[in-house]
Amino acid sequence: MNRTTRRKFVKGVAGATVCCACFSFNPLAVSETEKENNVQDEKGKEHLAAVCGTYCGACPAYLARHSDDEQIKKRMQKRLSSEPVKAMKGIPNPGWMDGILCDGCLSGGQIALHCQRCAIKLCAGEKQNVTRCSDCNELPCYRISNMINTGLLHRAEYLPNLKKIREMGVQEWVKYEEERWRCPRCSAPLSWYDAECVVCGEPRSKKLFPLSVNDPKSL
Repeated sequence: MNRTTRRKFVKGVAGATVCCACFSFNPLAVSETEKENNVQDEKGKEHLAAVCGTYCGACPAYLARHSDDEQIKKRMQKRLSSEPVKAMKGIPNPGWMDGILCDGCLSGGQIALHCQRCAIKLCAGEKQNVTRCSDCNELPCYRISNMINTGLLHRAEYLPNLKKIREMGVQEWVKYEEERWRCPRCSAPLSWYDAECVVCGEPRSKKLFPLSVNDPKSL
C-alpha cells in the first residue's frame, strides 16, 4: 500500500469511528427518556381535575376546544337542540358558554376568563402545597360553599368530587371521571348539561347527575 492510499485509509477508519461514536446506542439514555415519557403520560390529564373539584373534561368550553370529533365541536358550539330552551332550576342558559374555549383549569394553557378570576383558584395559588381544595385543611370554606350555593347542578358535585380525589388520588379520579362522562352506547364524551349524546342520541348515563326531578339518579 503506497503512502497516499494508506493515509486515505487511516482517515476513513478514523471518520467511521467518530461517526459510530456519535450514533452509539445508549440503553440508559433511552430508559431515562421512556421514564420521563411515562410520567408525562400518567400526569397528562391531571389538569382536568380543577381546583374546586370540577371535572374539566365535561366542560362545554373544554370540549369545544379539544373534542376529537368535529361533529361534537360544531354541535357543542351551536348548542344542542336537546338542551332546555328556557331557564330551568339548576341548569344555566343554553348559551352560557358560547364562544368560550378552555384547556382546563390547571393546564397552564388557554384558560376561560371566569376561571382565571375564580376566587377558589386564586386562593389555592396563594397557599403553599395546595394545588386543589382537596389539599387544603380549611375545606369546606366559604369560597367553595358560595359557589355551590349558586345552585348550578354541576357545582353540587364539588365536595363529593374532592372527597374522591382525596381517597383515590388525582390520576385515578380523572380516569374514573373520564369514563363516567362518556356515552354509554358509543363512548363519545358528554358535557355537564347534555341530555343526550351528540353523536348517537343515547340518553345521558344514569351515573351522572339528573337534569330534572323526574329523572332520579341511579345509585
